[in-house]
Formats: sequence, C-alpha cells, structure tokens
Amino acid sequence: MDEITDLLSEKRLAKYKGIGKENAIACHLFNCELAESFYSSLSYFEIILRNKIDKIFSKHLGDDWIFKDEYIIGRNRDNMKSALTHIKDTKKSSKDKNHIISELSLGFWVYLFLPAYNDVIWKKHPQILQEIFDGCKDISVLSRIFNKLNRIRMYRNKIFHYGSLLVVAEENRPEKVHNLIYRMVGDLNAPKLLKELRKIDSFNEKYLKGKKSRDFKTIKDDSKYNQRNSCVKTLNVFYSHPIC
Repeated sequence: MDEITDLLSEKRLAKYKGIGKENAIACHLFNCELAESFYSSLSYFEIILRNKIDKIFSKHLGDDWIFKDEYIIGRNRDNMKSALTHIKDTKKSSKDKNHIISELSLGFWVYLFLPAYNDVIWKKHPQILQEIFDGCKDISVLSRIFNKLNRIRMYRNKIFHYGSLLVVAEENRPEKVHNLIYRMVGDLNAPKLLKELRKIDSFNEKYLKGKKSRDFKTIKDDSKYNQRNSCVKTLNVFYSHPIC
C-alpha cells in the first residue's frame, strides 16, 4: 500500500497536477498550515459580524427580533431549525437569545443581506445598513455587501472542509481573502479588535514562509476557468501581493 496516496487519496493530491508526487504532498502540507492560519481572523470576523448585527437589529426591530417569524425567512428557516435542534441536544435553553446567536451558522447572518429581506428589513429601515457598517463611507449597495460576506462564508467552508486554498480562482487567492476579512472587520468599525487580532494572526508568517520557499508551487484552477493558463506558478509569483 502507498500510505500517502491511499490515505490522502489520489484525487486530493491530483489537484496539484504536473509537479510530481513529492511536491504535491508538500503543497498539501502547506495548504494545511495556511488553513490553520485563517482561524483567528475568521473567528473574530464571525463573532463581530453577528454581534454587530444583533446590536443594531435590536435597536430598530426590538430586542426579541430573533424570536419573530417575520425575520426567519427563506434559507434562514433551515438555519434556525438546525440551531434550535443543536440547542435542544445540548440541553441549553432555546429561550436564551445568547444561546441562539452563538449556535446560528455564519450562513444565517450572511443570508440576512439577501433580497428576501428587502421588504421586512432593508426598505423599512434603510438606516440599519449604515449603522452596521459604520466604518465604511459608502455602503449603500446591499448586493455588494452580500457578495463580500458570502465570499468569506464560502472560503470559511472550504477551509473547514479541508479544501485546497492553493488551487483557486484568481479572486480567491489566500492573501486576497485575508485582506477582505480585515476590510470587512474595518467596515464593521472594530479598530481595537483589529489591533488585537493582528497580534495573534499567524497568516503573515505562513504567507511569507510560502513566498520564501522554492519548493512549493501552485496552480490556477482551470476546471471552471479554462481560458486561463493552467501552467504551474511558483509561490514567489503567487504570493506577490501586499498583506495586512
């Protein structure tokens, strides 16, 4: 048995095509380090986002907004159902707002910015958007906010489902998503927390490790972007953008 190929799977290693088995394993290991380095920024982002939304929603919609069916619509019906099920399984109180907020997935908070909420929230209370993102001067377009938040959500899911961060489309290169997370926390007006986050965020360290390495290589994802050159690029080229 080829332990590495059999247990990591050929399909997983094949993502790093054209660079040889040993380098594919090296890329896979480096991918794990990169994924780990996102934990701090993603955790801070998710906690800040949900608490800021709850604070502003409570101000305009009432402190009990999260218990009202009119705000649990569309995709969020399933998200709320899953959260309540988990609360019940762990013998917590489903009447405790804090338990619900902490159990709801990131998807719930992101989906609040879908058009389904236009009539019940965004058109009735247009000031809410600016109050949530009061660190940003121009935050008027709801769809742009959703796209940015959802991009982070999808990247988070990719990380926690052990997906490749090296075989990606141009806009999802690790340094670009990392910068986006920081920009969104800035838009949520959390400068003190950003300062603390930078103290524990290990992304730059891992990022620079890859930039200095000559062994690692990365490939553009040509499964959906066939027009792009699928040749292998060194990380010295890949990691050429500024970081936070």
